[in-house]
Amino acid sequence: MASEAQRSDTAEPRRGRPRSEASHQAVLDATTRLLRVSSYEELTVEAIASEAGVSKQTIYRWWKSKAAVVLEVMLTGNAEIELVPMPSTGDLRADCLTWIRGMLVEAFRDTHVGMARSLVVAGLQGDPGTERLLQQASMWDHGLLAERLREAERAGELREGVDIAAAASAIGDPLIFRMLTGSAPSLSWSESLVDVVVTGLMRPGAGSSIN
Repeated sequence: MASEAQRSDTAEPRRGRPRSEASHQAVLDATTRLLRVSSYEELTVEAIASEAGVSKQTIYRWWKSKAAVVLEVMLTGNAEIELVPMPSTGDLRADCLTWIRGMLVEAFRDTHVGMARSLVVAGLQGDPGTERLLQQASMWDHGLLAERLREAERAGELREGVDIAAAASAIGDPLIFRMLTGSAPSLSWSESLVDVVVTGLMRPGAGSSIN
């Protein structure tokens, strides 16, 4: 019996009937739910199809592999995955610290470490569609962290011309790297990360404090 990888290699994605947007969204939502409770290695196209209420053939018609589905979920924002809430107290540094403290508890669970690793696997697939998504999308353009930074920008707290996606990446990417290695950072490391990044973002005179 052919393996999933072999089947996906011979699949013909994005051919045949135009895809139903409702089914497309159902697949993204189903993948999001499954990644919250299982690792990337445990995730299968069969499970995604069953959860979404579509056939495997429907998924393979639109995506070359399960990795391509996961990548779209992670990068497009069609099905955002938020592990912890982001407070909005008026103190950007304190809010980011509260968020990162929550991430230290939630993001380093085994299931979420597997989810972070799945993003790397998806990026290494070499599929042209995957490469286009990586070039066109940024996972830090959206989400709670980026929105909190935009709120601070609207309030005039940030230096002029700050790239919000780059700022969110400066906080989030180190966490993803530590997730990939399976090594949870210490609280003092996290406090230093927030302090360095937020201090660099703040407009002179727009002070806040770590609580």
